[in-house]
Amino acid sequence: MNSSKRSTVFVTPKARKKCYCPPWMNSSKRSTVFVTLLLALVLALSACAAPPPQQVATGGEASGETAAQSDSGGQVVLIIPEEPATLNQYLAVAAIVRQVADATTAGLSLVDQNGDFQPVLAETIPSIGDGTVSEDFLTVTWKLRPGLLWSDGTPITSDDVKFTWEAVSNPDSGALLSNNFEKIASIDTPDDLTAVVHYSEVNSAYPMQFAYGILPRHATGEPSAMEKWDWNRAPVTAGAFVVSEWNSGDSIVMDRNPNYYLEGQPYLDRLIFKVVPDPGAQMAMMIQGEGQVHLWPGSTKEDYDVQVEGEGQLQEVPGQWNMALRFNLSKPFDDDTSATPPHPILGDLKVRQALAHAIDYDTIINDVNPGVSPATSPFAYGWYRCDIPRNYTFDQAKASALLEEAGWVLGSDGIRVASGAANAEDGTRLTLQMEGYTNFQPLVKLEEAIVEMWKAVGVEATIQNDDFSIIFGSLADGSPRKTGNFDILVYDSSLSIDPQATIAGLFSSTSIPSAENPAGANYSRWVNAGADAAIAIAGGTVDVPTRQAAYCDLANLIDAELPQLHLYLFTEGYGATDKLSGYAVSIWGSLTWDAQNWKLSQ
Repeated sequence: MNSSKRSTVFVTPKARKKCYCPPWMNSSKRSTVFVTLLLALVLALSACAAPPPQQVATGGEASGETAAQSDSGGQVVLIIPEEPATLNQYLAVAAIVRQVADATTAGLSLVDQNGDFQPVLAETIPSIGDGTVSEDFLTVTWKLRPGLLWSDGTPITSDDVKFTWEAVSNPDSGALLSNNFEKIASIDTPDDLTAVVHYSEVNSAYPMQFAYGILPRHATGEPSAMEKWDWNRAPVTAGAFVVSEWNSGDSIVMDRNPNYYLEGQPYLDRLIFKVVPDPGAQMAMMIQGEGQVHLWPGSTKEDYDVQVEGEGQLQEVPGQWNMALRFNLSKPFDDDTSATPPHPILGDLKVRQALAHAIDYDTIINDVNPGVSPATSPFAYGWYRCDIPRNYTFDQAKASALLEEAGWVLGSDGIRVASGAANAEDGTRLTLQMEGYTNFQPLVKLEEAIVEMWKAVGVEATIQNDDFSIIFGSLADGSPRKTGNFDILVYDSSLSIDPQATIAGLFSSTSIPSAENPAGANYSRWVNAGADAAIAIAGGTVDVPTRQAAYCDLANLIDAELPQLHLYLFTEGYGATDKLSGYAVSIWGSLTWDAQNWKLSQ
């Protein structure tokens, strides 16, 4: 999805390809059951006490100074292209919410730069090794750090953890980020520092259950009125900073939280989020030293660093946003959202294979959208990464031969027509429409390039890009994704630190959108028993090797049947002044995920 609009915001398998194995999976001690979200860290953590606060912080320090010695003070201006509608991450529609809200948020845990879970408000990450996770993985006990305070001085207790679940899971709350709260059956609070979470089913993602922050019962309101809480724009917080001023359309000012749990932090006195929609004005602020952090500059590092030379540079991190073509396997525009009947063109695997062989991937990566990196499956990063080779390499002769085999012959104008095709009447023109969303130039450039590549093998492709709200709308709104009224969807998406919920939504046969299942996200209408089995295996255990192998099986099935064709990953970048130390960019974090560690030299 467009970086400025990303939503908070898924037979017989081939032989399994080699899966990426992170270094932490090499330890024999860690070959048993893992129960962190990355799930590799927990058994090691189970034997350890919580690190001292200064070690819990995820960003790096500029020097070996103590917190008391290094409190630099000062303020940092962060340039953002749009204003968040709320700072309540559970109500977030756009990614800008998290980019800003993380400065005010603290949960029980977080994901560090290495993809490992670290305790924040919790003393440790619960594990089966220390008895805080039951043998059946259905009970998880969280222990809060003693002495925690909300920004208004009220003690943080286990009841706030319970309230967070009650509020977010309330059907009338309007919460959009459920974070697997539907799997929680109940929460007990035997004392102020203990929250015992009982699950109705295994939640392999339990370490991130409360990673998006906990909510204060005393300072919010009724769960059913969450969308109207004053707290949404002026949160009483456990995070590093507290909103002191909100000037709609212009700026949000945050001051350091005097009750932050890390002694001596945050180091800065103030953050100022300046809303600047115009890219030219954003760059001017960085060049003139009026801004210190720049969200989504929309430029290559080479170009950016030249423009702001002497003031700052672009900090890059491998991105999560995976661009793919999503083929509709069912017949569109038939008032039937199910997987049947098959698409008259794309319902034939040979056609999909031909389309894949007709794409010049090197040209797309090097010339069309330089700076991206290849991706061949949804699992292109993270602990679940599975390296699938590009089996459908650029081969126009192979693409043409497959189309001939599928009953599509060249017409007099160079476009193919059906002659014995499996699902299309003879004489049907081989015309397909690609549908993406407007105002995102890399997507448009990709579509235009593919149009020409497919034309070379006799495929007529057209482009229909709609407003973001249409493509990503609901079934009731008539969104093409949901109704199945499309040929090929073109957009980028990402997976979280634990991909299970998203993957199940994207590829399970039970997740095809319908009136009975409007939340379904299997937009390709792909039905595959092997895929269903792999998804079930991955979601039914917390053992990392087992889960990773299941995802790799699924990746191979996707590659074999092509409900989706994955193309590349975007690189994420944030501009930062050279005067800002302790600043760290993370694939799993936001603009402000480690703001408590920032220091500004004068």
